[in-house]
Amino acid sequence: MAESDIEKDRFLAEHADFRFREQVCYPNGGISRFYDNGIDMVVIDDGICSHEPKEPVFPYMLITEKQNDYMHRFQRVFRFLGYARENLDSYLVKDGIVLEGGYIRNTGDRSEQADASPLEIHFEENFSSVYGMNALRYLTREYGICDENGRNYFLDYFVRTKDQKYAIEENGLDYHHPQIIGEEKYRNQLKKQNTCALWGIKLFRFSKEDCEFASRIEDDIKQYFGKDSSNFVDDGIKVERKVELYEHQTVSLQEIQKRREAGIKAFLIVLPTAAGKSKIVEEDLRTFAEGKQKFRGLILVPGVNLLLDWEERIKASLPELKDKIDIRTYAFAARHYTDTTPDYYNYLVVDEAHHAVAPVLKRVVQYYRTDFTIGLTATDQRPDKRKLETVFGSYTTSLSLKEAMEKGVVAKANVYRIETNLDLSSVKFNGRDYVNADLEKRIRVTSRNELIIQVLSEYFTSGEAGTRQGVVFCVNVAHANEMTKLLNKANISAASYTRQTKNQSSVMKAFKEKEIRFLCACNMISEGWDYPELGILVMARPTLSKVLYLQQVGRGLRKTDTKKNVIVIDVVDEYGAMIKPCSMHSVFANPYYVPFGDITKMDYKPGDLVVIDGMEERIERITEVDIHSFEEKYGDYLSRSRLPGNIL
Repeated sequence: MAESDIEKDRFLAEHADFRFREQVCYPNGGISRFYDNGIDMVVIDDGICSHEPKEPVFPYMLITEKQNDYMHRFQRVFRFLGYARENLDSYLVKDGIVLEGGYIRNTGDRSEQADASPLEIHFEENFSSVYGMNALRYLTREYGICDENGRNYFLDYFVRTKDQKYAIEENGLDYHHPQIIGEEKYRNQLKKQNTCALWGIKLFRFSKEDCEFASRIEDDIKQYFGKDSSNFVDDGIKVERKVELYEHQTVSLQEIQKRREAGIKAFLIVLPTAAGKSKIVEEDLRTFAEGKQKFRGLILVPGVNLLLDWEERIKASLPELKDKIDIRTYAFAARHYTDTTPDYYNYLVVDEAHHAVAPVLKRVVQYYRTDFTIGLTATDQRPDKRKLETVFGSYTTSLSLKEAMEKGVVAKANVYRIETNLDLSSVKFNGRDYVNADLEKRIRVTSRNELIIQVLSEYFTSGEAGTRQGVVFCVNVAHANEMTKLLNKANISAASYTRQTKNQSSVMKAFKEKEIRFLCACNMISEGWDYPELGILVMARPTLSKVLYLQQVGRGLRKTDTKKNVIVIDVVDEYGAMIKPCSMHSVFANPYYVPFGDITKMDYKPGDLVVIDGMEERIERITEVDIHSFEEKYGDYLSRSRLPGNIL
């Protein structure tokens, strides 16, 4: 007799009032057996979590579809991983939850704090489609229940009718599929489900696969909750929430988990600035630390601004871990890393990870024998061409900046080019960029600076455009001071923001309180600085470094409720045939220039209208520009020095 038949006979012998209804077999060899007594149903899963690393997981609908059908037809549905009579009896003999001491313990409340995932928003749209635009008032988010031991569980949605209570769980594969989450987490998932049954709540699960078929899920909603809302009790959603995770973030989390399961102890996240790299780390920290009493984490950052940012993130998103995570600057870690043993931390984060191959920081990172090390960066390229694989192993970039803009993950960029007649063809350059001293001598030309002021005055001093704040990226301190003086003279409030600025904190405070419209910056806010409302970037400092250029552009990519795009003003000088610096058109490989055009678009036509901040520009002509930077054409020469008239 097969083992499954033995288990079936044992169950029927020990629960005489139940009968065997059916058996479902899964592609991985797992089995689910269904029993009922006409009122309640019991599902016993065997081998359902087994998974070979290279094999795909079976469709999650095989679980949700069958279970939802029986949840609708029976009064209660209990589900267990493996059969143990005492475990099953602990639920079947009860009519409901009775807590220790005979009192009802209060459950936690997360209804206003938790963010809706894309899958949950999809369900809300389906629910509203069935019951009308005001139907969300019948849904309660993050509804809390607890088991007899007082452990809290939170349900994605709760719906109450005059005679029944329902729960809805929106199940993404990464957090619910038994083959992905493993036995321990799957048992916890079933405890939550079985606790619902004791509360008299019918729990329905809808997977991502279910939600892909709108008409079908809407039919299921009608079948399970009623054809109309006349029987619903109005105590549902009172607040709106933002999307928690984008698809690329979920993909990254899934890939991290796969690598860990394969024994790989390092991972590199390469995503554009403002695409949510830190959120991925937050979610992975929560998953990794769960159940680990001796968890210790370390986050390494390049400067104080990012240190303070991470402190706020941990406090807000992971308060349970705030005493278990140390946040240190690179400089501090370099001086003190031997104060702790190599195995003191089991999770290490390297923010701005393109620095991790620098000798000092690399020594710190490789000193620690952590269970997992993760780096995050907006660019995996370095001017010195050192490879990040030496620290983080092989990696892929899951989302380009162009894709992030097209998907609405980051702010879109509208580009304007200021073309000057300044000849910079003889400016020296070294192995990384222009020689700053030589560039400064030639670029501090009043006519060039006044041309920039003229454009800002023409387009950004009235209407909605006149409220945008911006940064002018300058060559050096003297250039920043000159630009500040000219802006203020044109009645555009500005302040110099450099390492020589004596009152840096007060200048930044005034900027963030919108008392100042422009910061004229030099080597201050290319990395680790975040001001989401930043709306204008003036690229007044030519650079051959794509890394530096993207870091500067990244300051304006954060989206907000009021800011959906950023204006990038490229100042384009005469550079000769070889040494063209980076520009938005070269970075995006877009050879067609349209004033204030969306840099991701290449299908503009003369006569099209470009509308930004209430400003309308009719496209009269489309200019073709050279998109090939020097680095792309003559990359090998960047390892040498260039003097006027010679390449040495």
